Amino acid sequence: MSESTAKLLGNSPAFVRLLHTLRLVAMTDAGVLINGERGVGKTSLAQELHASSQRRMLPFTAINCAGMPDSVFAVRFGAVDGALRGMGGSDLHHGGTLFLDEVGELSAQSQSILFHFLENSAASRQLRLISASSKDLIAQIGNGTFREDLFYRLFVVPLDLPPLRERADDLVLLLKHFSREIAQAYKRPAPRYSVGARNLLKAYSWPGNIRELRNLCERMVILLAGRMIQPENLPEEIRSGAGGDKASLRFALPAEGIDLLKLEGDMIRQALGMTGGNRSKAARLLRLTRDTLLYRIQKHNIEM
Repeated sequence: MSESTAKLLGNSPAFVRLLHTLRLVAMTDAGVLINGERGVGKTSLAQELHASSQRRMLPFTAINCAGMPDSVFAVRFGAVDGALRGMGGSDLHHGGTLFLDEVGELSAQSQSILFHFLENSAASRQLRLISASSKDLIAQIGNGTFREDLFYRLFVVPLDLPPLRERADDLVLLLKHFSREIAQAYKRPAPRYSVGARNLLKAYSWPGNIRELRNLCERMVILLAGRMIQPENLPEEIRSGAGGDKASLRFALPAEGIDLLKLEGDMIRQALGMTGGNRSKAARLLRLTRDTLLYRIQKHNIEM
């Protein structure tokens, strides 16, 4: 398993389909646009795409477009002399993979520089181009902040990386992996997580996605090495179920509908997590009798 593969752990159906598509695309030279929220692992996905390609022995060059001044971008992409250059002015290796992260952050001037490079530079035809964005580029085209012609130069094959809140089945797998990896780095015993703590983690919305989960694991390894993590050991925002905008906690039926059975199971897990596994308190939170809650716990096969 390569280093980047180790960062792409998951068994949820959507994630498995994504990795299958990645394998198909990797053996071609088609441009790829990775869509996903910040912290979902877009760079890791791009690295794995390169590692699985015929260019794997050539350099993988990543450029973060967010906050890059137009003058620096112009130097890197040869607006001055037509050669793709590195930060120090040396030519970047042709034939490898170029990863442009957060292309939606580019200014109008830098977008023009990039479009000119892709259209006219011989160097661009020798590189495999992968780009990524946490912004909706279609919406940006609509409001005039992103060039449509540049979008279609980047958008050949889309890869949509789901947020962590849509990968609840993968959370425990990622939790164990990060805890083990970080504990080994710190030479400390990895903590373990109680059922109540795991249920709270599954119910949380993870606005920072995998990056936020890894940061939590590191905090737990430092502060509670070798301990059993209980709900009361978790940060307040996780115990309270908050995940950013409080408006997101209100129920709203989407146009495409919902899986009511799955929603019921998620609400029960969240209630159990918030009460540390106390079924009587969880039943009160859900306005159910204790016997009704026990029946539904069995129906959803919820671990206790």
